[in-house]
Amino acid sequence: MPEETKTKLEDLLVELSQTGDIEASAIVRRDGLMIASNLPSKVDSRTIAAMAAALVGTAETCSSELARGQFLQVIVESELGKVVSVGAGKMAVLVCLVKPTGNLGLVLLAMDRTSKKIEKVLG
Repeated sequence: MPEETKTKLEDLLVELSQTGDIEASAIVRRDGLMIASNLPSKVDSRTIAAMAAALVGTAETCSSELARGQFLQVIVESELGKVVSVGAGKMAVLVCLVKPTGNLGLVLLAMDRTSKKIEKVLG
């Protein structure tokens, strides 16, 4: 990936982090490889990338096979927060770690805007 593209994607993650309820985020390829992230160092980014891609792929298939319309997002709610994953075009997935008390509506709006920008950058 060209350095200019990677820089643009990293800038989008910095912009997304301005949404106060987002603790960290990543852009991963749909095959499970990391593209860009601002994940904490204690997090294994390879595992996050692989699991996010698998979750989104499974959810997309489920939505399609059950005739529930177009996939929108996967939300995993845990004791210490949420993991939200959305598609970002045909090539990527956007993943965010959200605070437990985070405003999910605002987070989803910010992620929707960012996922569209990611899709444009990746072509």
